[in-house]
Amino acid sequence: MKKIAISLFTAALLLVVCFASSSEAFAMSSKGAIKFKTDANTYSKHATSIVVTGTLREDNDNGYVVYLYKKGRTTPVKMIEVDHKIGTRNFRAVFSTKNIPAGKYDVIVAQSWGYKDWHGELQHYITVQH
Repeated sequence: MKKIAISLFTAALLLVVCFASSSEAFAMSSKGAIKFKTDANTYSKHATSIVVTGTLREDNDNGYVVYLYKKGRTTPVKMIEVDHKIGTRNFRAVFSTKNIPAGKYDVIVAQSWGYKDWHGELQHYITVQH
């Protein structure tokens, strides 16, 4: 009976270690006024896109911008400008991984209305592998 219990415990521990070390399956969340997440933490060379979904701070009749910054850079590698219409605060933006060099990246979502500005950014960098 002890051998079965030890075997089951060992198997469970190995499963936890295997799945915990695979960051590709877990979404990366944000901090700030605009809440969003990416579809993964790590994008392999087979990944075709980075999907960003979230909720805007305000439901205003204006647009928002989603930026992709390489770690250590002050200019965005890619940016998506989206016109937003009143009716929903939810959004979805998709970056193609084509022509994005390997490295660590930050995603920032920004929205403004008059003199008010809101933004959100990832809590940690995402990784693109090519």
